[in-house]
Amino acid sequence: MIRLLKHVLIEYGPDRDAHIEAAARVILETFPEAQIEVAQGLLDDDLLLEVRIPITRIEEWPAVSRRAHAFARE
Repeated sequence: MIRLLKHVLIEYGPDRDAHIEAAARVILETFPEAQIEVAQGLLDDDLLLEVRIPITRIEEWPAVSRRAHAFARE
């Protein structure tokens, strides 16, 4: 299966672990087959969720991404 790599930025903050969990939960609700890894962001304190989803479901990503990023900014 061909997968597409997408990212969700998790900025440094007091509830970062909760934001990671909430964003991952939102992603997995829509894409239960998603592969998610936490990686270093461009800035020292930022992290990225690297999300691999089936390329056949790319049309669903924008709405899921908005929901996942909303948790990261709360």
